[in-house]
Amino acid sequence: MIQNTRWSLGAEWRLGYHDMHGYEAEFHLGRYIGKMQWLMPFIGFDWRYRKMNDEVEKNIFGQENTKDRRAVLSAGVNYTLPMLVMAQAEVFQDGNVRFQLMREDIPVSKRLRMGFMVNTDTEYMLEAKYILARNFSIRTHYDSDMGFGVGLNLNY
Repeated sequence: MIQNTRWSLGAEWRLGYHDMHGYEAEFHLGRYIGKMQWLMPFIGFDWRYRKMNDEVEKNIFGQENTKDRRAVLSAGVNYTLPMLVMAQAEVFQDGNVRFQLMREDIPVSKRLRMGFMVNTDTEYMLEAKYILARNFSIRTHYDSDMGFGVGLNLNY
């Protein structure tokens, strides 16, 4: 993520171990609005691929869920709720709508951090991070689509 006082450019990549876990990339460019900067309209691009059965899934709105194969532009808005929970509403070019709640870096103790995400595509995520040094930590992550993962985190 690259940010200044008004603009935010973010990218997120996920790579699964197998085609069943898939791969994902999301990019968002947004501008914070207002004095307190709680609101950020954005545009984005979402690309994902998973090789699952050919069963058609639905999101909670009854729309066809395209999370197995998606390459779409989007427009949306982020709003920071109390306790720094990020609420996101996004509309994709194919007409699908997604709402999401997310919070990262929840302090549990001096060295332990937690995080969560849940959205209307019936996806959810839980994560834990243990800080080993100022710029280095280990983390674990469970994603409803990709499963369990472990990794190293480097902050600079």
